[in-house]
Order: sequence, then C-alpha cells, then structure tokens
Amino acid sequence: MTRRIQMTEDEFEASYPLLHNPLNIYAAWSFGTGSGCLFETYGKELEFVRSQDRATVWTLIDGADGNQYINNGHHPVNRIGYFISTVPVPEGTCIEVRIPFGKRE
Repeated sequence: MTRRIQMTEDEFEASYPLLHNPLNIYAAWSFGTGSGCLFETYGKELEFVRSQDRATVWTLIDGADGNQYINNGHHPVNRIGYFISTVPVPEGTCIEVRIPFGKRE
C-alpha cells in the first residue's frame, strides 16, 4: 500500500534538506548564498542524479494547473529539473509539494 503525503514547501525544506548542485555554480533554486539545488535534465547533471540513491531523488514538475510541484522520484514527463535530498523518502511513500504559481523564479 502506498502512503500519499502532501507537504508545504516549508515542511519539505525542514524534512528533506537538499544537496547543492556541485556541478553548476549557477544552478537555480538556492537557499541563502552559494549554488542552487536544481539539477538539469541532461548531460553530466542527469548522470549525477541517476547515480544517486533513488529514495533521495525528487523531480520539479510543471503542473497542468499552472503551478509547479515537487514529487519524490524520477519523473520524465513535464520535468523542469531534479533535486537530491540528504534524507531518503521511506519506501512506499509518495510525497507531493505544491509550489504556487509566481512563488519562485
């Protein structure tokens, strides 16, 4: 049985801290100073994402409703980029984080 959880962005940030992208100093989605946490969907960054523990991979998705979503796992459809958390998602758990339109650039 799959456990489905919806989180706010603040709950997500507190529960699943993100790894900064070590391959791109200009990566988007930064918290404070330093490089961002978003990984590209191609090339060396995608290779890096694929080499990580699957339970730590997240996908930033462009939603059909105009909002963005962060979902755990590797999702190829409507993907904007990937994140890697320092904490794995428990097996059998699906997490969705809604990012309202206009919140991030």
